[in-house]
Amino acid sequence: MQTDKAVNIADLRLLAKRHLPRIVFEVLDGASEDQRALARNMARLQEYLLVQRVLRNGRPRDQSTTIFNKTYSTCFGIAPTGFIGVMRNGIELMLADAALEANIPMILSGVSAQPIEKVAARAAGQIWSQIYAAKDPDITADMVRRARDAGVGVLVWSVDMGAPPKNENQMRSGAGFPPSPTLGSMLESLAHPGWLFDYMRNDAGAIGSWQPYVAAGAPAYSGHKLFMAQRFESLQWKMLDTLRRLWSGPLVVKGILHPDDALRVAEGGADGVVVSNHGGMGLDRAPASIDMLPGVVEAVGSRLVVMFDSGIRRGSDAVVARCLGAQMVFVGRPTLYGASAGGKAGALRAINILKDEIERTMGQIGCATGADLKSEFVRMP
Repeated sequence: MQTDKAVNIADLRLLAKRHLPRIVFEVLDGASEDQRALARNMARLQEYLLVQRVLRNGRPRDQSTTIFNKTYSTCFGIAPTGFIGVMRNGIELMLADAALEANIPMILSGVSAQPIEKVAARAAGQIWSQIYAAKDPDITADMVRRARDAGVGVLVWSVDMGAPPKNENQMRSGAGFPPSPTLGSMLESLAHPGWLFDYMRNDAGAIGSWQPYVAAGAPAYSGHKLFMAQRFESLQWKMLDTLRRLWSGPLVVKGILHPDDALRVAEGGADGVVVSNHGGMGLDRAPASIDMLPGVVEAVGSRLVVMFDSGIRRGSDAVVARCLGAQMVFVGRPTLYGASAGGKAGALRAINILKDEIERTMGQIGCATGADLKSEFVRMP
């Protein structure tokens, strides 16, 4: 089955699993420790029910969404996902091409294989830039400058991982930077010749967002080593003041679960938050992001743009989040499944599947526009 024959995101996941060796698929599909936060995100989303209102289909449906003075074709965008160069050569450029064609936002990861300059030039006006601020103020300032010079519209600071996560599947298989695959992992990779050929011509270990800050001629994985050395000590509230001073455009803080933290973000002068537990990649005992969304909306919905990610696999999941107050939602794995299996065409297939499901869901519950999506349609678990 090709990606254009996939009828849902689960189909694209299976195609990605067939294309990628297990050691790489676990980077895409896995999460930390027992992977309970990952499972909880999806399970809790399924428990929120949508109540149909009937005989309300007189108007054509419109799922377009305006945020930060730009109108997109739908209510979701592509979430930032790092270390994905191993999945397909140039995958971030393919995602950017798909975002441009579909007119949705794409947040480029702060640990992208491709540099921000190259991706932003590929999809002018669609790219937001995630930043993992560095403890070295010169690196942080230069990252902000590069995003500004590249024409990025929104800066997104991720704050939700205060220590390296423990991904046990990756530890067992030898995935990492640099990788140290087991003999079994290497032999299994031979069963995926399409991926292997692509990988052999790809400098998959490079992190384009951090490579300018390592010595010329240093190994490709040096950027990852620098990132790990710089990242965690920068996670302090004073960094919000620094970023607000350096960046004049919309500033979003990603990885908020507690309403009090959201209030602190508002007081720091940011423009938005993303309610997220990093897709289950960090704290395995974190609550499902969807359960924390209503509290954040209640606390800061009148002051900040509240957005959401973690666990979306269906268009109806996005509709639930919109009904609970998220003005925009982001998906990570769904578009990565598509792009891993089929490049730009696969990413577009994921986008179109979700858009179609949103359209159907809105029609079934009796909503014509995104503005109609309110909490009255949601039955809480």
